[in-house]
Amino acid sequence: MKKKIVIIFCILFLLIFSFFFFYFNKDEDLSYEDKFVNEGYSSDEANLILDKVSKNDYDLILEIGYDKSLINILNSNEFDENKFDDYIKYYMKNKDSNINDIITIINSGYDLTNYPASSLLASLVKEKYYINENVSRYLDYGNSVDIDTKKIIAMVNSNADLGFYSNSYDSNLNDGNLILVNKFYHLKEDYTPSDLVSLSGNYNKGTNNKMRNEAALAFMEMVDAAKLDNIILYNMSAFRSYDYQVNLYDRYIKRDGKEVADKYSARPGYSEHQSGLCSDLNNISDSFEGTDEAIWLKNNAYKYGFILRFPKGKEDITGYKYEPWHYRYVGVSAAKIIYEDNITLEEYYAYYVEKK
Repeated sequence: MKKKIVIIFCILFLLIFSFFFFYFNKDEDLSYEDKFVNEGYSSDEANLILDKVSKNDYDLILEIGYDKSLINILNSNEFDENKFDDYIKYYMKNKDSNINDIITIINSGYDLTNYPASSLLASLVKEKYYINENVSRYLDYGNSVDIDTKKIIAMVNSNADLGFYSNSYDSNLNDGNLILVNKFYHLKEDYTPSDLVSLSGNYNKGTNNKMRNEAALAFMEMVDAAKLDNIILYNMSAFRSYDYQVNLYDRYIKRDGKEVADKYSARPGYSEHQSGLCSDLNNISDSFEGTDEAIWLKNNAYKYGFILRFPKGKEDITGYKYEPWHYRYVGVSAAKIIYEDNITLEEYYAYYVEKK
């Protein structure tokens, strides 16, 4: 009798054990395709997952459960299998955001996962002159103004979003021909370039006739080249000392008031003329615009390392009114980029000099 009871007990134990074993392990024999289908994915969607996602991530998808947005990620033309984990992590924090924006932001390669996904951020990272260190300012400024992302980046990179003269930095003398002098970067009172040379003869008609040696040689080469095209160019005002700028700026303030004077004249120490790298040519007047000389300079100066320093349409970046007569030497390589990309020295400096 006891033996029968033991046998019956063993049979019941085996039946119960088998039931629980098969119940808890019923999915183990299923293929991942079946598992995805069981989660709610269609057969085509399941096969898409199998085709585009690493096997190591299958369980992650099962853990998340059915989510159509995951399929949208896989269907994107910009999908990168190696970044799948990053897409998912960022998506889980930004479920209401546009999938394409999420993919664009992750694909940018910048560490932006602490920033909410948005069309603004996705557009910013695609811009050529985007600087990741400035992303917070881009977003703050971009959300406060109605301008395109290229302009947002230009304004922030040039510090114009902060307001002119709001911050003051010493110009870096080690930057050579690319030294930046503007409404943020200034030269000290006693700064005078050590390699100033005089422009004379047909190259000059002004009293401020000195430039740094390399700039002067390039200036004369440019003037000679223009002459071959029947264009006559000459310097009217090049290097100006700090003290000279004090007198000039004070005179303008007395005549027009400080607010107006700041639109066309630099405060002492903030004048690019003190760098010895720029020249006001021919006619320091708005009437110079549209002349054959102005047109020739605009189209050819970059070939000799000069740029139109204060272009039309860039006043909110440079802080100065359009000056078709004011050209600055930066070297041929930098001048070519500035000319071809239609950017200012501020924008160039932020990306190619300060960023490095």
